[in-house]
Amino acid sequence: MGFLMGGVTGGCLGFLVGGMTVLRYGPGEKGYLATVGNQMLQTGGFLGFIMSIGMLIRAEAADTLPPSPIFQQKRPLGAFMFNANRIPVVVDRFAK
Repeated sequence: MGFLMGGVTGGCLGFLVGGMTVLRYGPGEKGYLATVGNQMLQTGGFLGFIMSIGMLIRAEAADTLPPSPIFQQKRPLGAFMFNANRIPVVVDRFAK
């Protein structure tokens, strides 16, 4: 799945970069389609390889770790978690 996501993303990025290369420097001796296609394959293969490694590392780490108690809490996470025990302070600006 990581290779597929990286390959599609890299193919789209390679299309943009290859298109700009052809517009800026010309197609070269291979032609328009071969230049853009080569860039798409290179970028798609590279990003697919990197994303597949990241997916494998993430999948292995998820199997070996015990379930975290943070995800079993019923209250919202974030700033409210740290302010749950504080007394609310009411400031009356218009008091004289």
